[in-house]
Amino acid sequence: KIDAKDTFSNSPCHYAADDGYCQILDRLIRRGVNVNTQDITSKTPLMKAVRNNKTDAVIRLIRANCNMNITDRNYDMALHYASRNGCADVIDILISAGSLIDVQNYWGRTPLMEAVCYNHKEAVARLLKANCDLNRREFKTGDTALHIAIKRNYTDVVGLLLKAGSRHDIYNHQSETAAYDAVVSNKTEIIQLMVIHNCDLEQPGKYFSNGVYKSLFQIASERGHFTICRLLAVHGYVDYRARMYFHQSYIPPRLVPEAEHVVNWLRKKMQTTTSLQQLCRKCIRKRIGYKIAESVEALPMPRALKDYVLIKDFNESDQMNFK
Repeated sequence: KIDAKDTFSNSPCHYAADDGYCQILDRLIRRGVNVNTQDITSKTPLMKAVRNNKTDAVIRLIRANCNMNITDRNYDMALHYASRNGCADVIDILISAGSLIDVQNYWGRTPLMEAVCYNHKEAVARLLKANCDLNRREFKTGDTALHIAIKRNYTDVVGLLLKAGSRHDIYNHQSETAAYDAVVSNKTEIIQLMVIHNCDLEQPGKYFSNGVYKSLFQIASERGHFTICRLLAVHGYVDYRARMYFHQSYIPPRLVPEAEHVVNWLRKKMQTTTSLQQLCRKCIRKRIGYKIAESVEALPMPRALKDYVLIKDFNESDQMNFK
């Protein structure tokens, strides 16, 4: 019997797919084997071929009209396995053959989230190209793919997600935005990316159960992350309610010279107002919203003004304004 099963409900088709024995798989398919049979954990031969990155076996099973959207006992599909293992070519094959791309598993993770969790940049790029949903949330935590990437400090993946238009303003079940963890963990590079990609960094980073909310600038001030405070202030994201955190009594008595220089600069900044030029840029960027680069390029205004709105001179302006 070609569909006979062992103790773990594995059929010959499972074993052939798992090991990538394509000649055996071809013979089984010609004899009418059930290509959608499931083992004791509800895995299909396709899932096992994908899990082991057996591309030729995957192609043969798809040609045999296997069901790509069957889920196992954890509600994972074949595409979840391909994303988890970073099999970019297999991801392309599955999507081209009609696999669903936004199915959530037992934990609420989509294939995109799985690729993000394991920092598979190429897999993330392929899924983004297929227009997957960027903003699905995990069931338990409420985290989006952007939350996950920032928490794990996967800077390149964060850049890909923001460029694709991932929303930064979604709160998880702890009432925290994705930017909150970047500020709390002092991830300056990620905050830089969020500035460039037009995230509204004036939005409260966290809401508390008593109704109190805190801005990102205030959170950074409380934790003594003065470089992030300076980065936010340079681009006009200042919360003047945080003045108290720059008083002498709040600052550690012994700072390294560089940190002391930053604190002194911030004290002066807190005594001045945001320039009209910066306020205008903030208003324009806020109005444009996501995917700012494409929208600004279409505006009928001079190149220099476009570059200013897009913060093309990010590093130079940062250094000049800091002096």
